[in-house]
Amino acid sequence: MSLNDAWPSTVRGERAAIVPFVDSITTADWFDEAARAIAGRREPCRIERRLADGDQGWWIVADDEQVGALCARLGSSAATPESRAVIWTWLAVEARWRAYGYGGAAVPLLEHAARSAGATVALAPLPPDNGVALYFWLRLGYIPLRSVDVSADDWPSGVARDALWMQRSLHLDNLPAE
Repeated sequence: MSLNDAWPSTVRGERAAIVPFVDSITTADWFDEAARAIAGRREPCRIERRLADGDQGWWIVADDEQVGALCARLGSSAATPESRAVIWTWLAVEARWRAYGYGGAAVPLLEHAARSAGATVALAPLPPDNGVALYFWLRLGYIPLRSVDVSADDWPSGVARDALWMQRSLHLDNLPAE
């Protein structure tokens, strides 16, 4: 099931909105810098690879301007295939818009949409050496996992087996207000 079929394509919040990419391959001049920042010391995490892997992409829009982008997919647990998870695979804000809270504002928008699509948990894989990403996800209520139980079909390509996975429950009482 594609994400487009599972939930509303555009989700609006108070500070930002997420709007789906119109084209299958979308580019912005800041994507290369973001790919290197996301990956830490590892090979850059290219958004084109995420989209080619079947992930859905959205722009993060604030004040009618594209300030960032994100990619995610719906997946399932290897142990309980009926359990749905949203798996974050790319989240970046253009350098000039960082520290304004737009990335953090986009997270609950996608979480709410994923919850309406039946996801009960959100997962975010991180390179183990990316402390900025770790801090970002911790601030948003994600907790590190000792191991992750993602089915082989849903394991994002390019995500190393030693990735640090973060998790957050998507139960309604656990979600922040938009």
